[in-house]
Amino acid sequence: MRPALKMALLFSGAWILLKLILLSLDIFQEDVVKPGLVNNLFLLLAISVGLYLEKQKEGFGTGTPLSDIKRALTAGAPYVLIVSVFMFFYYDTINPDFIDNRVTERMDVIYDEAQDEAYVDTLRVHNPEFRVMTTEEILRDIKSDTESALSAKTLFVFSLLGLMVMALTYAIFVTLIYRKILLRDYYPKR
Repeated sequence: MRPALKMALLFSGAWILLKLILLSLDIFQEDVVKPGLVNNLFLLLAISVGLYLEKQKEGFGTGTPLSDIKRALTAGAPYVLIVSVFMFFYYDTINPDFIDNRVTERMDVIYDEAQDEAYVDTLRVHNPEFRVMTTEEILRDIKSDTESALSAKTLFVFSLLGLMVMALTYAIFVTLIYRKILLRDYYPKR
């Protein structure tokens, strides 16, 4: 198995294990920032360590920048896929209360705002569908939109897209850092 793929499996497994430990300890369950930052760190580590091990196996002075980016994405893409699929199952099956709490929080704010008739009139002005609906129908429509926007499927799609863009960005920057700073003595001068 390629070293970059091993790093993808290692770091994605570590992140999944960490997420499950945080769930069992009931830590950071309402906070997405800190686990998200750890996720970004593990993605960066998978790419950088994976690329380093690939270059060590191949030879440090060989290859083109594009081949290095490809090797970095060999670690990044599986990491992204594994973590995104886990996040789908995590928010759909393991911890569905997280999404339910987000929907409830947003709907509480909207219900409070809907007590003001001017807010409902503003909604009717900005959305032509709402012009013929009652306030209760508008709130039901907003709730269904909110539930679909915060569903596990939507989170899967956006995490897959966002993490893949980050993986590509990290792959480019790690390749540049390795070639221009850390391993520059191995590459011919131009």
